[in-house]
Amino acid sequence: MHEALIVVRLAHFAAIMAVFGGSAFRCYGFAGSAMPAEPGALALFDRWLARLVLAGALVALASGLIMVPCVTAVMAGSADAALDPSTLGAVLVGTAFGRVWCWHLLVALLLVLAAGTPARWRSGAVLGIALPVLASLGLVGHAAGQGGLTGFGHEVNQSLHLLAAGLWLGGLLPLGWLLRRARHAESEGFAALVREAVPAFSQMGYAAVGVIAITGAINTLILVGSLGGLFGTAYGRLLSLKILLYLTMVAIALVNRFRIAPGLLGESRPVASAAALYRSVLVEQALGLAILVAVSVLGTWPPAAGGS
Repeated sequence: MHEALIVVRLAHFAAIMAVFGGSAFRCYGFAGSAMPAEPGALALFDRWLARLVLAGALVALASGLIMVPCVTAVMAGSADAALDPSTLGAVLVGTAFGRVWCWHLLVALLLVLAAGTPARWRSGAVLGIALPVLASLGLVGHAAGQGGLTGFGHEVNQSLHLLAAGLWLGGLLPLGWLLRRARHAESEGFAALVREAVPAFSQMGYAAVGVIAITGAINTLILVGSLGGLFGTAYGRLLSLKILLYLTMVAIALVNRFRIAPGLLGESRPVASAAALYRSVLVEQALGLAILVAVSVLGTWPPAAGGS
């Protein structure tokens, strides 16, 4: 059941981050502007984003429900426990995971309902509900393995880590969609949207990268504890790979910001720059998915630091 839990965790994390990051992108990317000069392009983007948000919310709810029997089986050490009503009830009512997860699933259901609201309300409502859904993931797993103020601090730190990651990774999806449309010379409407959104995404990215770095360093210190734990254990080596993937994403983002984006925002080669930036964002998306795979595996492994 560990393999099934990894797959379900991956789907759950990816779906919630897509919803949170995508809806946030709509709010900060255009700074509340209705973009009157390009209403057609913005309307097409909003329809695509609405489908992304609804699909992500449905996947988040479904995977969250499936996670309950998967976690139950792992806790009980038996695949049969996944279908045993009494064991499922005991996990939901009698464990810290179960109590948090009941609320988590309830808010995930509200997220699905918000995703179906009229477009003029959707982005703000979805963002407001997706935030606690994503943040509550910091209240389960390794972060919930400690008590007292230390445990509370670790949960807050993990929640901030997840929110920052969701802003960055989830925002890459709508950014990539816009860049794909802006690659063609006749797509001036989408090029205008890109020129509006890219600077805002870059500013958000600075903050998100900083929060990820700080909270990630704290998590590493808590869960690994030493360089020996980082390089001398399976958990530490996979975490090291995750950190390397993150640093690679940061390097690519810096190249995008200082080498490619100026051409996109200027008048020299906007179409060629859009195509180059689109290819780069695809690489970032692939690296982000690889990071989520590592996170999904690490959540099922005991941390390298004892007692964490």
